[in-house]
Amino acid sequence: MGALLRLDEGRRILWLRFEGEVDDAEFLGTFQQLREWVRAHGEFRVGVTDLGGVTLAGVSSQAVRQLASSVPQLREGFTRVVVAPDDVSFGMSRMFEILGSKHPYPIEIVRTVAEAYAFLGVEELELRPVEDWP
Repeated sequence: MGALLRLDEGRRILWLRFEGEVDDAEFLGTFQQLREWVRAHGEFRVGVTDLGGVTLAGVSSQAVRQLASSVPQLREGFTRVVVAPDDVSFGMSRMFEILGSKHPYPIEIVRTVAEAYAFLGVEELELRPVEDWP
């Protein structure tokens, strides 16, 4: 498993892409690492989670519940987008959305990167790998 973190510095957009097979510990651990990285590197406007390269069969509904209940405090106006192309990742993303609905940070779940770009109102992003990402 791997999680690649990329950044469009000008737009302050973080793009987290999961790849390979993921289990509960890896899934939750990656988001904990992301929270710590964001605390150390400042505010961002948008956070995209791209599930296009991952198999979530090893992620339980309990892990999704735990993640939904631990959404960090984000700045007002922060936008969250999830790219969930297959039915499993889409269903888990919707579960996350429903369980986390008490948080004031809306989430947009789309099926393709093109839909994510359209939602963000961009034709392309200038995503660069984050050098100090674990």
